Amino acid sequence: MNSTWLLYDASCPFCTSGAHTFKPSLEKRDCRIRPLQNHTVMKLLNIKEGDYLPEMKVIGNNRKVYGGAKAVVYLSQKIWWARPIWALSHLPLIMDILDYIYEQIAKKRYCHGVCEI
Repeated sequence: MNSTWLLYDASCPFCTSGAHTFKPSLEKRDCRIRPLQNHTVMKLLNIKEGDYLPEMKVIGNNRKVYGGAKAVVYLSQKIWWARPIWALSHLPLIMDILDYIYEQIAKKRYCHGVCEI
């Protein structure tokens, strides 16, 4: 596995939409996009059928698994216009802020546009 994998919750319209929005930019940079519900992915990450999937995952080309805001930061270093996110993440407290923002969005991702994101 030399490419990066973005793994998203295919049962979530918000996650699916986000994955498809960034698909062209990421695929140009050797990033494969797969649902977390893919049987190969589930086996690789030891996910059981019906498990709650609280966050997206990224398997980096370094074979490390990143989740949530850390996954976003990892992907941001691959896209020139998103690199400021990667750069800012190295400042004190910024990862805590990014984790908080990601957590708040993830909590509301199943509201189907009824709540405010």
